[in-house]
Amino acid sequence: MNLDQAAVIGLTVPVVAGCMCAIFLSFWYYNREDRSALRFATAFFLAVTGFSANHYILDKDTLANAIFHNACYSGGLYLLLDGIHLAFSRKTPVGTLGTIGIGSVIAAVIIQLSPADLGQRVLWINTLQGCMLLVATASLWGIWRSNWTGTATYAALILCAINMVVVAPYNIVNSFVSGDVFFQTAYWATMNMVTTLSVTAMGGALVAVCVMQRLADLREDADHDYLTGLKTRRAFEEAARYYCDARSGEVAATLIIIDIDHFKTINDEHGHVAGDQVIGRIGAFLNAQTRSSDVAGRMGGEEFCLLLPGTDTAGARQLAARLRAKLSNLTFDALPETLRVTASFGIAEFGRRTAFADAYPMADAALYSAKTRGRDRIVCAPAPEDAGRPIRRERFKALPDGSRVPVGQLAS
Repeated sequence: MNLDQAAVIGLTVPVVAGCMCAIFLSFWYYNREDRSALRFATAFFLAVTGFSANHYILDKDTLANAIFHNACYSGGLYLLLDGIHLAFSRKTPVGTLGTIGIGSVIAAVIIQLSPADLGQRVLWINTLQGCMLLVATASLWGIWRSNWTGTATYAALILCAINMVVVAPYNIVNSFVSGDVFFQTAYWATMNMVTTLSVTAMGGALVAVCVMQRLADLREDADHDYLTGLKTRRAFEEAARYYCDARSGEVAATLIIIDIDHFKTINDEHGHVAGDQVIGRIGAFLNAQTRSSDVAGRMGGEEFCLLLPGTDTAGARQLAARLRAKLSNLTFDALPETLRVTASFGIAEFGRRTAFADAYPMADAALYSAKTRGRDRIVCAPAPEDAGRPIRRERFKALPDGSRVPVGQLAS
């Protein structure tokens, strides 16, 4: 292989890294809240800059090259690993990674000023920067449990670590590496092949992470009402059906439908801005009054619904009475201080084999009864004969992922 062919082959790494930089920059451009994508883009940009400067711009046996390209590599690697930690909600070991990264640049300077040859410099720097990857593999342990993108990212991380800690040193030890014949060495050919594979694998895995996160964000937006932050009707019904399918029936569960009284009058007399404020404030109020194991949703218009696992009719009535009293004391900037906003409540308890499709009409009928009896009151449907046992509300635990969708029986 002649020098020109080897140099052209070496362009594969910066070209692939440059493409990855453009992809992640596009992710960030269209979603400025995606901080991990910006880190990935900057990391790949620094990789391109350092690689190009080291192999094509600066002389290999100069101090400037040693400092510049190793600073680019260490900085880029730090940002890459920091972005991965951010994407998977892990705490970045800033001190450890930063110390190793800075240490690799200092080591490059020391080696450059010493009689050590190019091979020794590459060996030590690869080992030090490989240690950054090893630290990250330890702190990111278990990310494969989240979803398949975690598995792909961790596998790519291990591949990169093997490349820097094992493959590169092995080839250096078994090759004569010097600046004047660098492009003709076996190390150059092998390093390009493995590095291209590592960069492609890591970039592809992180692209999948960004795509899946964006899809999750879109799903989150679609599942939550923009005024209240509560679940939309579709998302609420999906969560309720999921809970009903998973529950054994041994533990009680109830459904409360809440409807704001005279809401049309509020809209007509005070405007839709005032109506939106009432909806948003009451939604936030309901969210604050429920447990993480409860499911709260806005069913449309001025109607809300609560699914209460572990709560029987008596417990649901107590909660409704508390909500009713506190709700009537809420104040709204867009409404006169003398205007009290009230709501009516319809409650239905699940039997052991009651489906959501059966419980909802019962709660709706109870709500209708509350409306016809004068509003601002609570009406309960008859308790089922096969009701489950209630559990104290505070004994329920939040789901590990913070979701408000209960899975199975959530009691401790």
